[in-house]
Amino acid sequence: MQTITTQRTFRSITSIVLALVLATSLMGLAPAQAFAVTSAEKQAEADEIMRSIDALQTQLNEANAEYDRATQEYETAKAAAEDAAARVQAAKERIAELQERLGDRAASMYKTGGSMSFIDVLLGASSFEELVTSWDAFEKISSQDAELVQESKDVKAEAEAAEQEYNEQKAKAAEEVENAKAAQAEIESTKSSMESELARVNEEVIALQAKEEEERIAAEEAERRAEEARKLAEATVIPNTGGGGGGGSTSAGTTGGDGSVNVSGWTHPCPGYYGVTNEFAWAGAWDGNYHNGIDLGAASGTPILSCGPGTVTYVGWYGTGGNAVIVSHGNGIRTIYMHMSSQAATVGQQVSAGDVIGYVGSTGYSTGPHLHFQIEINGTPVNPRNYFSF
Repeated sequence: MQTITTQRTFRSITSIVLALVLATSLMGLAPAQAFAVTSAEKQAEADEIMRSIDALQTQLNEANAEYDRATQEYETAKAAAEDAAARVQAAKERIAELQERLGDRAASMYKTGGSMSFIDVLLGASSFEELVTSWDAFEKISSQDAELVQESKDVKAEAEAAEQEYNEQKAKAAEEVENAKAAQAEIESTKSSMESELARVNEEVIALQAKEEEERIAAEEAERRAEEARKLAEATVIPNTGGGGGGGSTSAGTTGGDGSVNVSGWTHPCPGYYGVTNEFAWAGAWDGNYHNGIDLGAASGTPILSCGPGTVTYVGWYGTGGNAVIVSHGNGIRTIYMHMSSQAATVGQQVSAGDVIGYVGSTGYSTGPHLHFQIEINGTPVNPRNYFSF
């Protein structure tokens, strides 16, 4: 039978598992200043955890293989022990049979007397040669029975020794099966903990990436505003002509000869809104920042309109503003529409006042469906209430 060799393997697996458990614990106990501060550093941390998980999976595969082998060795030892037990029983039965046969012969010789057996042989022989031959045959029969008894005893002893050996091997194999199960459970538990840790770190990676994207957009926006300020030296004036209710529009004069700009033909950006949920410049916003626009609450999917003619200059993700569209109206004036569920415009598209450019949603940093509507003049946000009656 194959010698059982799993103990050293499982001691190795157990050592690796304990090392990984310790590594996981140390990660959880690391000081706050050691935590990653960029998405790249956090991603490196996630990659390291994934490598540990991969190493654990390799160890788990080995533990599973050892479990299968130990189980097979147990079954083999069990079958061998049962076979040896059957041979022991067969030898016992053979010994009993031979001993019974010898007993019967001894009893018969006792009844007739030992010499009578010789006389029977002598009287039955027709010659001296036949006498010798018959006597030798008689003696051989007795000695052969005795030898068979001894042989059966030897077989019984061998079978009993084999049965004991296989039972010992079966006990060792059963112990190895339990070791394998314990190793499997330990590795699976550690692997599950590290997978949970990986999920947490991946969430941090996403949050850091979102923050970095927001900062990148803010930097690009600041650069763009500075560039527009350099290009546009004229003063821009948009008259506050009031407007109707929620669906009202404004009207204004034409461009003046002094360089001022009067915008006419503007329309409400979200006629289907139900009310203002956040005012312009309100510093008490949920994130504590200065609010550069006005929030118009509306049901998700409500159409969002370009408030005036212009060119779509941006369609995409706008950091905390979620899905957004920006329309440039010329003369340093642009409008921004944020938190859309989806956009209905493309960069470079020429739009007219009232064209649908998207739909109300709650993407980005938002507490519910609404439109964040923002007006900028030369990069500076202005209060939309100066131009609409909301």
